[in-house]
Amino acid sequence: MSSFAHRFWQYQKERFPLGILLVTTSAVLLSTAAVLQGLGYPEIPWWKYAALGVAGLSFMLHTRIIDELRDKEVDDLHHPERPLQRGLITVQELTRLGYANGGIFISIHVALDPLSGVLSAGLLLYSIIARYEVGPLAWLKPRFWLYNLVMLFQMVLLQWIAYAALTQSVDWPNAIWSHGWGILALSAQLEVARKCLTPEEETSYRDSYSSRIGPKGSAVLVFLLTLAALFAFDSTGLPLNRGLLAAALGMLLAGLFLYGKNPIRRHSQLLQLSAVMAYVLCQMALWF
Repeated sequence: MSSFAHRFWQYQKERFPLGILLVTTSAVLLSTAAVLQGLGYPEIPWWKYAALGVAGLSFMLHTRIIDELRDKEVDDLHHPERPLQRGLITVQELTRLGYANGGIFISIHVALDPLSGVLSAGLLLYSIIARYEVGPLAWLKPRFWLYNLVMLFQMVLLQWIAYAALTQSVDWPNAIWSHGWGILALSAQLEVARKCLTPEEETSYRDSYSSRIGPKGSAVLVFLLTLAALFAFDSTGLPLNRGLLAAALGMLLAGLFLYGKNPIRRHSQLLQLSAVMAYVLCQMALWF
C-alpha cells in the first residue's frame, strides 16, 4: 500500500476538497472581520483569524471522518466506490486522523481564549456522540430532514465559538447572531447543492436532496437558502455590496436553471460550482 500521505491526498480530493474549503473558510473569516470592524470592535491581529481558519478546517475534517465512520455500513452497500469502501484508507487511519484534528481544534481555541476552549470541547463532544447515534440521535437518523438540520447546526456553533475566541465574550450585539444564522443558511445551501445528483447517481437509500424532492425541488431549495442567508446578512445592519450580491444570485440562478431543466452530470457540477461562488460572493459582500 502506498504512503499514507499519498492516500490521504487522494481521499481529500474525493471526500474533503481542501482547495474549495480553503476558499470558503477564508471568505467566512473575511466576513467575520468585516462584522467585527463594522461594529467597532478593537482591531484583532491577523494571526488569530489564521489560527481560527486552521481550527475550523480541523473541525470540519473531524466531522467528515465522523460521518464516514458512522455511515460505513450504509456506504458499504450503497456507495462501494468511496475511498473507505474500496480500501484506499482504513477505519483505524481515519479514526486516528479524526481524533488528531479534534485535538488541534480544541488546542487552538484553548490557546486563544479559555471560554472558547470550553465551548469547543462541548462541540467536539457533541460530534463524537453523533458518531454513535445514541439517545435522541438514534431517533433522528431515519428522519432525513430533521437529522440533516441538526448535523448542520454544528456550523453555526463553530462560527459563534470563533466569535467567542475573538471577542472573549458571548455578550454580543444582534449583528453577530444574525451573521451566524446567515452562515448556517449558506452552509445548508452548499450541503443541498452537493447532494443535487443525476438520476444515475441516486441510490435506493435516498441520501440526496434530489432523491427526496426531485432536481427542480432541490434547485429551488438551494435558492431559498441563499435568500435566507442574504436576509440574515442584511439584518446585521451593515452595508452590503449589491454588485457582488447580484453577481452571486446571477451565477447561482444560471446553475440552478441548467440543473433543474436537465439534471445531467455536467449540470450538477455547474450547480455545485455556482453554489460555491455564491457562498464566497455573499461573504465578500460584507467585506467590500
